[in-house]
Amino acid sequence: MQDYHVHSYFSGDSQSRIEDIIEQSKKMGIEYLIITDHVDDMQTEFAKGDTIEDTQAYKQTMATFSLPSGIEYSWDGKTPKTVNLKDFDFVILSYHCDFIRENGQIRYDRYLEDFIRIIDQVEDFKVIGHLDFPRRYDENHRKFSHDLYDRIAELFKSLINRGKGIELNMAALSMYSEPNPDWDILQLYKDCGGEVITIGSDAHTAQRVGKNINLGLHRLKEMGFCYLDVFDKGKWTKKEIIV
Repeated sequence: MQDYHVHSYFSGDSQSRIEDIIEQSKKMGIEYLIITDHVDDMQTEFAKGDTIEDTQAYKQTMATFSLPSGIEYSWDGKTPKTVNLKDFDFVILSYHCDFIRENGQIRYDRYLEDFIRIIDQVEDFKVIGHLDFPRRYDENHRKFSHDLYDRIAELFKSLINRGKGIELNMAALSMYSEPNPDWDILQLYKDCGGEVITIGSDAHTAQRVGKNINLGLHRLKEMGFCYLDVFDKGKWTKKEIIV
């Protein structure tokens, strides 16, 4: 099992100790763990206070615990970058923005277009994070409209051509019973030929490490995904999904 989206006290929105995260991951049967704390190069209220203050100390701490170095990187496309993504073993590229709303509803189309523009400008990442992330903050957790699927399919094909992938983020199951992206968008990724995929709990407390990962693995297997991408012994490889 794998949990490749976890936050520790290095992120401003978590207080979890590394020791507690590792202990919980062992309890949950997680064989492959990467802590992915925030680096948010964005001038937004959403990102304020979240980012790692000292990335070198962060990397050294991960090495002390024999963990790969991972981050969740969010960028607005214009703020000067503070890190070299090549310095990390695993990078989730996310977009933590202040959402544009119209008539009280989040403009999913604007979020998607802005995220795609940013993805096109960044090279050194492995997967994009929680693609339909705004659903978490929508009053009714509305799904992304099928009107957006052609654009999402274009994004997926671009990622595939670049050797990039997506994460299956299980945190939203506790909010509205679907992951990010939801099962329909995940199926679209599969239909586009997508194979590069990781899975994560997006845990901000140690107690949530590994939560819903097993359910996600079962669903991936049912949908025809055979492998997860795993950072093992210093290199990326594919491991068969066994449930």
